[in-house]
Amino acid sequence: MPKHDASTTPPVFAPPRRTMSARAFARRAATTVRYSPSLYVTLYAFVWTIVSATLDPTVPFDAVEAFNWARNTEWGTPKNPWLVGFSMWPALGLSGQGLAFYWYASHFAAAALGMLGVWHLARRLSGDARLAWLAMLGLHLTGAINIDILPYNDNYLLVMLWPWMLWLFVRATCDSPRFWVAFGVVAGLAAMTKYSTFALLAPVWVVTLRSPGMRRHYRHPGFWLGVAIFVALVTPNVCWLFEHDFAAFRWVDDQIRQRLNLRGLRGALTAFYPVATLALVMHLAGLRLRLPSSAARLVACVVLPPLLPILVYFTLHEGGRISEWLQPFALPLPALLVACVVPATAKRARRISRWLPAVGLMVLIGYATVLGTNLRNAGQKFAGIKAASLMLEQRWQARYRTPLTFVGHDHLASWLTFYAPGNPHLLTRWSVTHRPNIYTKDLDETEVQARGAILLGHPGQSCRRTSFSRTLAMWPSLTIEAQETVPFAYHGGAEPIPLCVAYIAPQP
Repeated sequence: MPKHDASTTPPVFAPPRRTMSARAFARRAATTVRYSPSLYVTLYAFVWTIVSATLDPTVPFDAVEAFNWARNTEWGTPKNPWLVGFSMWPALGLSGQGLAFYWYASHFAAAALGMLGVWHLARRLSGDARLAWLAMLGLHLTGAINIDILPYNDNYLLVMLWPWMLWLFVRATCDSPRFWVAFGVVAGLAAMTKYSTFALLAPVWVVTLRSPGMRRHYRHPGFWLGVAIFVALVTPNVCWLFEHDFAAFRWVDDQIRQRLNLRGLRGALTAFYPVATLALVMHLAGLRLRLPSSAARLVACVVLPPLLPILVYFTLHEGGRISEWLQPFALPLPALLVACVVPATAKRARRISRWLPAVGLMVLIGYATVLGTNLRNAGQKFAGIKAASLMLEQRWQARYRTPLTFVGHDHLASWLTFYAPGNPHLLTRWSVTHRPNIYTKDLDETEVQARGAILLGHPGQSCRRTSFSRTLAMWPSLTIEAQETVPFAYHGGAEPIPLCVAYIAPQP
């Protein structure tokens, strides 16, 4: 009988390792996102940033404004308080596509934080996570978090700050006075984004005065610390306004004229149709409404009263952008709406929530299709400005072999500060009389003379019809060395028009 070697053992066969299919992975990822609002808004911001930065031909002019305000490093601007400019500080070392990418990324990051703030506000007001998801996903019905947010360099910050400011207000008044400290920080930043924030802060102050229960917060040190932080954030801008003849308020006055119109009504329909649509869909899905809780009523007393005087004012006055005023007010309204849902019907919220991301995806696909197919020239809008910026700096370098530092005269020159590779400064000083929207702080004539400049005429006019006397009168020591007419087109594929370029040579 053969002997077996005791040192040998029978082979052990491991069970085959199972690999997760693509469908199972997608299902698990969708489940993870479904239960994590932070992950959902992060994914939202990432996708929109990539699509916009890839397909959008040029940034809006508000990006040019914010970039130049950031370089001035002042406690105010001719249109807004200081936070709009300060928000572009991280991009000061970038140029060209890097600057543009930062513009899109910062906007959608702010929108994502605002969406998350709506989720937390709705969760606190309704007490139900399902309704909080419904409020946040209901924002897919509005363009205030994506398409409409890009042209406005102040609203994207309000979209980020206002929901959190209201959430902190509820937490401070209903939960603990210690939240007044954080409220003071967020309220101060929101006020230094846009002065319309004071339309919310005034009702907040009235609410705290209305009853002895609210006035007890005045005895808590957290309340006064929050007030001190708010005052510290606002005071530098007040000083700047005094020094600059209240330019921001005068700019608004210059845009508006007294005239009866329907813009207030149209603006209200444009801003508030998403929440009205959400309310209708909720009714059809079987969600029923009731009187809201005391916390929701506090938020309603802050958000809703300012809307009436704003709408009346813009009905009696023409000018300005009413939709820009109303968009931030519309953002927290879904949270107020879901706070009115009868708890017994809240479980039906998932019937709607599961389809709202599909609505957001349709908006994204439509946006990408319009830009990708160049529908109505949307994919080439102002693309010629980028090409002209590069071409003009190359001509300057070929002529003088030195960096282009200053550009000026026509409005077109402002775009070169953003898109020319060297990011030249604008040859415009601050003037109390003219109150320029973009200018260069502490502009020195000796430095301009030493470094030289490019002056751009108005597009469509050759050098024979162009005069630079308006700019040269402000800089008596500067003289034009050469002029040339170059082809220029605002939009990609458009027929070129003449553009006069004047060269002021650097003086060694």
